[in-house]
Amino acid sequence: MDERYPIGETVSVTVSVLRHERREQGYPMWSTAIGLRGGEATILVPGHYPGVLAQRVRDACEHFAPGVRVDLTALARDGEETLALSSTARSPVRVTVEVPRAELVELALLLEQSQALIEQLRQGLGLVPDSLPDAL
Repeated sequence: MDERYPIGETVSVTVSVLRHERREQGYPMWSTAIGLRGGEATILVPGHYPGVLAQRVRDACEHFAPGVRVDLTALARDGEETLALSSTARSPVRVTVEVPRAELVELALLLEQSQALIEQLRQGLGLVPDSLPDAL
């Protein structure tokens, strides 16, 4: 990771946009990190996906039923309801972050803001030169 842009946080997770300089241009250069505030776990969401995930989190919140899988898995343990977000199967290590149900709307908003920033930065990077011309 070469740059980190903090987006925001809920009580239990933080959301940031990451720019990876050594990856190919376009979406592969960007990702969104969703991490537990204590630092115990973080999952990365590819740059094209935070907006899609935001809608899926909203849908899961509206149709929340413990044990039911609707793209994401709703869990209920000891009276606490959470939504499990997991890293992709291609990840060398599977990581799952559980977000309390009460924070899902806020998480969806942060993911949408993350997607908007990625779109803005993707467009803007080509417009800013790395150096000024010698004449200046």
